[in-house]
Amino acid sequence: MEEVLVDKELTILKKTVRSFVRDKVERAELLQKEHITELSKDVADTLKETAQKTGLQAMGAKKEWGGAGLSLSCRTVLYEEAAQHRLGLFHPAGDAFGEELPRFLENCTKEQINTYVKPAIQQGKGCFVALWEEHEDNDIGKLTCQAVKDGNSWIINGHKAYIDKFQEAGFGVILVNCLGESGEKQPTLFILEHNDSFENKETVLIDVQKVNSLSFNGMKISDDRRIGNIGDGAELMKEWITEAQVLLASRCLGVAVKALDYAKSYAKIRITRGQPLSDFPSIRTMIASGYVNLQAARLMVQDAAKKIDERAKDAATAAGMAKVFTTDTASKIIDDCLQIHGGAGFAGDLPIERWYKELRIARMNLQKKENIIEHIANLNL
Repeated sequence: MEEVLVDKELTILKKTVRSFVRDKVERAELLQKEHITELSKDVADTLKETAQKTGLQAMGAKKEWGGAGLSLSCRTVLYEEAAQHRLGLFHPAGDAFGEELPRFLENCTKEQINTYVKPAIQQGKGCFVALWEEHEDNDIGKLTCQAVKDGNSWIINGHKAYIDKFQEAGFGVILVNCLGESGEKQPTLFILEHNDSFENKETVLIDVQKVNSLSFNGMKISDDRRIGNIGDGAELMKEWITEAQVLLASRCLGVAVKALDYAKSYAKIRITRGQPLSDFPSIRTMIASGYVNLQAARLMVQDAAKKIDERAKDAATAAGMAKVFTTDTASKIIDDCLQIHGGAGFAGDLPIERWYKELRIARMNLQKKENIIEHIANLNL
């Protein structure tokens, strides 16, 4: 049972996360390197050790697994705070609170929980998800990676791409089409280990995010690594996508808040034509519009999170809308922030340029904007 906190409790946790990011994470980023791209293992381990005292380890995981057991509504509020630093969009609070674990892991057997999930939580690690392929266009129905039964095992063939946080994860999960006796495709989830016999290739996207591609050429995997029933994988994965979009949107809120702070501060001290930038109507409009749209995005994220917690029928649609609007809003805010800073925004002293690149990736993560818009059009036209 996920814990829904009252406002007072959530306010205390917000302050806890805010203080941790300001006093520990931002300080670590500044001390390690001027233009930091990732935290060193020693620094990251120290942050995780310190964060354990907050009781927020693995925020969404069940308490009996060692997690905090918080509802999605609570987590979105905390992740907005946790993302407000240089590496925060994809490494909130420097990953000190551990990684989010997909809800579909609740379908794991007790043995799978003890073997994979609990150790990952204890180590502050997460679970990588091998879902998309290079040419499926975010359509689970078009996935080609498949598995054929071989006694008590399965033989997997195919390719998975755009997998993030591969190295940092304790284990992984893959969605494949299990072929039935008559050749019908039955989408199913299986647990992956790093030492499984797949080929792995790492790529860096526009200098800011590492992703991995995995190739499976007759890889054999035991049936005891299957999650849930054969054929349930697509629905379980869609539930994860829905929740993950809201969590991504909440982190986009965080970096947008920080970007507006930078823009506001710089506009007050930068003098041009004899007056601060903050006195020019165009600059004032940029910043004010950013705050208006940011609050609208925040309300959409909170609404989507509440609907997911309550398992409302339109939760997936609300999540997609929140993801589209929030990533677009954050992108516009950071673009305006760059415009206000001019050349200083690209110098690397501030993380604005990094966020500009990361937001371009975030807009395509999980579900592309075009697919979400088409889904909404189909519902209303």
